[in-house]
Amino acid sequence: MNKFLNFIVVLAAALSVSACKTTVQKPGKVDYRMEYSVGDVTFDMVKIPAGHYTMGLSADNRRKITNGIPHEVALDGFVISAKPVSQALWTAVMGGNPSSVQSPDAPVDMVSWVDAVKFIGKLNKVTGKIFILPTEAQWEYAQRLRNGKDFTFVAEWCLDSYDAVPEGVTGNEYFKPMELAVNPEGPAEKDGKVVRTVLERMEVESHTRRAKVGFRLAQPTEEVLTGSILDPIEGTTIDREKIDASDAKPEVFTVGEVTFKMVNVKGGSFSMGFNDYDAPLAAFSVPENEQPTHTVTVDDFAIGETEVTVALWNAVMGSVPYLNDIDDPKKPVGNVSWYNCQTFISRLNALTGRKFRLPTEAEWEYAARGGQKSRHYGFSGSNASNAYDAMWFLDNAKSKPQDVKTRKANELGIYDMSGNVWEWCYDRAAEYSKDSQVNPVGATEGGTRILRGGSCASRWDACRISNRSFMPAKNIKGTFGLRLAL
Repeated sequence: MNKFLNFIVVLAAALSVSACKTTVQKPGKVDYRMEYSVGDVTFDMVKIPAGHYTMGLSADNRRKITNGIPHEVALDGFVISAKPVSQALWTAVMGGNPSSVQSPDAPVDMVSWVDAVKFIGKLNKVTGKIFILPTEAQWEYAQRLRNGKDFTFVAEWCLDSYDAVPEGVTGNEYFKPMELAVNPEGPAEKDGKVVRTVLERMEVESHTRRAKVGFRLAQPTEEVLTGSILDPIEGTTIDREKIDASDAKPEVFTVGEVTFKMVNVKGGSFSMGFNDYDAPLAAFSVPENEQPTHTVTVDDFAIGETEVTVALWNAVMGSVPYLNDIDDPKKPVGNVSWYNCQTFISRLNALTGRKFRLPTEAEWEYAARGGQKSRHYGFSGSNASNAYDAMWFLDNAKSKPQDVKTRKANELGIYDMSGNVWEWCYDRAAEYSKDSQVNPVGATEGGTRILRGGSCASRWDACRISNRSFMPAKNIKGTFGLRLAL
């Protein structure tokens, strides 16, 4: 952003306007307002705290932004004007009104990106402050936090040059999200700038003036992203909660009107990887990534009785991911990336005061096998002979996720660990070691994460307990979901 700040500061030094009074309200709550005055015209700035969200979706997560690709974004704190720049404010600073339909309280329009920057330069000179245009990521985050309030009057210029959808990705393609982005800006040295509405992003040449295209102001704050915000999203740390599983009774949690159970799992040692009892060998060769079989020891932990449901996701997030149906509350949530899971978990932890997380791959396999109660099944809760009773897979689910807890539980009373939706694990992908391990957490580097369990769209053999899938953490698919751990 420095290149733009420098440009605006240079403009401000060359431009002048009559004196004005500036008043700043004392910061209070997170959503405090700062009021500025230029002559008799006042405007409010609203603080947006540092945080993260899935950029590229509507505020209710039901629709994809036109020409956008959903991806996780993390932002430093910033301040943004509560409403677009008004005609009255423009006139007070610039001495005229270019708007197509003139009304002092209405947003100014018929201004180009260059015009907006010139206005900001003069405003900065007057107030002694540094205002800027909001980046597209800031603009979208602000309108999502404010539920679109005051973001529907005009299309609005953003600071960024327009970043087109990557080559080979069509405008309607959803399943190619980008990596986690921290304080993103568009590409430099492009004349096409971003113009945003709630559901559309457009490329407009920087000197173009259009009716119903205006802008709003932004300012940086001293609030920056911290490890508490970034580490969970990036998966650089795993924060374990000490669990005593001597009490086998599941712990029940309630968020809003939604309850869910966590099953206590007594730790122990087991043979991780492909075992002779995992499935008949005649149907396939043993996958290399399931070997060598090795001894793993895990501490006590708790794991979700079911996959995270649509109802629970909605109770925590206030909306459901794209292509999920709020009217199917008992179905497992799908269409979530590993990053989306971290966002959900961080908000759940804020609500509950607990340390929910994704299970490690070792914890997942140990629980799927039945822990210390294991009967050495090849599928979670069954052998191949009665797989229909214990899992939803291609043959009986026909590629459609089914309500949780409608198949047989495994030895620990846990449902759907084979089939229904693939479940993200905490671990970065790594090949197995032959050495014994205690509480392994995968590789230390890399953007690829582990998925386990198979899905409603998988053949029976993909639902085997030992089967492993490696996927980039950014990937989203209708059959990618999650299960919680403590």
